[in-house]
Amino acid sequence: INASSETAGFSAARMRAPVGSEERLAPRAIDALAARGDPALAFLRESWFASDAGLPLSITSHHASDGSLLAALPLRERSIFGLRLGELAGGYWPLRSAPVAPEATSTSLEPLFAEKIEQSLLRIGPSLADDRSSGLLCEAARRVGWSVIEASLGIVYELALPDPGMEPEWLSSKTRRKNRWRERRLSADGAVRIEKFTGSDWSSATRGAMATIERASWLASLGNGGDTKFADSDQRAFWEACARDRILADMLRGSVLWIGEIPAAFVFGIRSGDTFYCIANNYDARFRKFGPGRLLLYSEFERARHDGVRRVSWGSGDGGYKTEMGATPGPALRDLLFVRNPLHSLLLRPLWKRRESQP
Repeated sequence: INASSETAGFSAARMRAPVGSEERLAPRAIDALAARGDPALAFLRESWFASDAGLPLSITSHHASDGSLLAALPLRERSIFGLRLGELAGGYWPLRSAPVAPEATSTSLEPLFAEKIEQSLLRIGPSLADDRSSGLLCEAARRVGWSVIEASLGIVYELALPDPGMEPEWLSSKTRRKNRWRERRLSADGAVRIEKFTGSDWSSATRGAMATIERASWLASLGNGGDTKFADSDQRAFWEACARDRILADMLRGSVLWIGEIPAAFVFGIRSGDTFYCIANNYDARFRKFGPGRLLLYSEFERARHDGVRRVSWGSGDGGYKTEMGATPGPALRDLLFVRNPLHSLLLRPLWKRRESQP
């Protein structure tokens, strides 16, 4: 996803009143809720939402009659088209979703929209079309008269990883030979080595190497600098803040391919349950001819499947090389705008849908 999708039409609204009916939750209540939900969304911890730097956070929550927490919406405030907007907090990559209890239903979540959310506009996105939590919130909102406007952000590519005892189709004998050729050609400029890391043991030097690769990649040719994750100081600060949560830190993982003393390619993502979200992979453009990025991706996916990962969620865009490596189209990625007022919905629909044509 290009970073322009995140910022177009928006401006941060800092230091204003809370965007929802803020409630006090028991310590680590969001963490406990995330742990009870879909393992692929276990990264939706309190630290994930709180890592948005500089933006006040309020939490709109809803409990069942027995006092158990059914849902929590950590919200931050933005303005859109001159109107105040409550936006689900957390990282833009790989997705935005809310912790929702496994026993929650759209009916049980209706009070969130009927009584709890004070704003008239709410954004949840990017969201996967098959995300249960977002689906329940859409149903609950519509039940009590809200409109939900969807803007398509593309299709997420996915790669299935077989058990370690099985040979993956995407790693054929031909591909292995090609990878050996890649390594031989790259080693002409220095010894090739792969540095693997998690958020628990990565260093500032490693993150600096990833930023160096981004600055030397094709992103450097873009007018807006592209959607860099480590060359951009704010994005880098977000990931560093996430890593201060011990459990989140263990989920962050990736690798850097070095040629001698030159960082040539990197892969970075989140391992949650049996899913690896491949958030960023890039390479130094000077080595493009010999494919250091692909060499490293194959290595990282092999590492992942031997660690119990069964699915790589690879984001949208750049479908050519992803399908060549065995990925197939998965769920749609969408940006959801919840609108309380029917008239506002009519006015905002064409503006929101216009976002579909953005890169």
